[in-house]
Formats: sequence, structure tokens, C-alpha cells
Amino acid sequence: MDDVVEACGVGKGTLYRYFPSKQQLYFAVMFDGIQRLRGELEAAVGTREPPAQNIHRIVHRTLAFFWDRRFFFSLIHRSEHKVTGEAREWLRYRAALSRVIRETLEAAVAAGHIRRIDTRIATEMLLGMMRGVNRYRADGDRLGDLVAAVVDVFMRGVGTPAGRRIVALRRPA
Repeated sequence: MDDVVEACGVGKGTLYRYFPSKQQLYFAVMFDGIQRLRGELEAAVGTREPPAQNIHRIVHRTLAFFWDRRFFFSLIHRSEHKVTGEAREWLRYRAALSRVIRETLEAAVAAGHIRRIDTRIATEMLLGMMRGVNRYRADGDRLGDLVAAVVDVFMRGVGTPAGRRIVALRRPA
């Protein structure tokens, strides 16, 4: 809290008046950040662009949002599995963010830009891909390259036609 007081240029009493504990400050930062990201995604997909282009916009805006906020990403990741009241509130914020992505994927299915899939699971897969790229990117990685890689793998998958045939042969009846 001392670091926050110093960075904000306020007195300790002022900080504690608004945030009585570190945990409340922690969740306030998370809720504000995720709400801002959702707003950016809503603006990105609220255009007349084709749904496939909006998927690209979602990936770009999400990775760009976390590019200089890796600490924020770590805060979010730590809270996803706790069962506190704040964690339940976090899940509501996350659900609203996921809904933006899911609706975009549903529009892409309807437009024929992606195959018919469970868009709830596809949303989680896309979020997981972005989480992995953000968490494990190297110092020399460039935003545009990572966006292109995520969009390419998501839109095309990683299997070749030969690989897809092999997997199809091994599916249980």
C-alpha cells in the first residue's frame, strides 16, 4: 500500500478510506481494467466489418491491452479459482467480456466465416490462446506477429488435411 500511496501522490488515510484493504484495492484494479477491456472490444466489434475481421480485432485489442500490463494479467490469473465474494464478482465481469467474444463467434458462424462449433468452448479456446501468448511471450516478440499467429491458428487450426484424416479415423463410434 505504501508503494501505491507514493505512486498516486495521496496520503495513506485517503487510500484506506477508498480501499480499506489490499484485497479491495486489488479487485478494484481488476474490475476497472476488465471493464475497460470489454469497452474496447465492444467498440472494436461494433463496426460494419465482417465477423472474421472482428475476430482479428478482438485478438489485437486484447493482446494490445495486456502488452504493457503484464502485471494486470497476473492479477486476473490469480483470482480465477478463488471462491470469495470478489471472485464471484470477477466471474460476472469475465462473463460479460466472454459474451462479446462469443457473440462475435456466433456472427462468424452465421456468416460462414468459421465452421459450426460450440461458441462457448471456442470463446474459451481463443481466450486461452491469448492468455498463453501473453504469459509466455519473449522480449523480442512483436504484437503484430503474435496477433497474426493467434488468429491464424484459431481460424485454420493446426492440423493438416492428413492429420485431420488420421484423427477422424480414430474417433470412437
